[in-house]
Amino acid sequence: MRLHLATVFATILTTSAFAQSRTEQIVTVGPWEIKTTYRADKFDSCTMTRNANELGVTFARTPEGLLLLLESPKWKLERGRAYPVLLAAGPESIDAKALAESKAVTITLADSPFNRKLSSASVLEVRGEGATLRVPLDGSRAALDRLEVCYEKNTRENVATNPFVAPSRKP
Repeated sequence: MRLHLATVFATILTTSAFAQSRTEQIVTVGPWEIKTTYRADKFDSCTMTRNANELGVTFARTPEGLLLLLESPKWKLERGRAYPVLLAAGPESIDAKALAESKAVTITLADSPFNRKLSSASVLEVRGEGATLRVPLDGSRAALDRLEVCYEKNTRENVATNPFVAPSRKP
């Protein structure tokens, strides 16, 4: 699981001609930029991205669910370490792990009831031991809906290319 998260994280953060051999489709929804990510000319994920106060924020919709990627050029993190965090959206909160790279973390948002609260909250707080990061969620309702449409559309397109293989979907 960690290896897959690191792979998805690296795919989203790095740009190469190989990874972008297909034309990227970018849609802007409020402050969010939504795009389709391909790897080796095959659909990988849909992402929604924005910058807020020197914090890069990306939500990625993958077959495993929703991931939150946070990055800052100021951070000096211990690569591979899993930092405990508390995520709070309005009155709802969940415990999670932030898997670190040198200047970024990936957080798996596996709890779908909590994920639904993201679209109605104005801020997502990521509470670590040293500080609380405030991720603005303005415009996230429409952007998260569009992110899901992007994922569903591209997943269906993969099925259309081979009707004899069921899509690998995990709730």
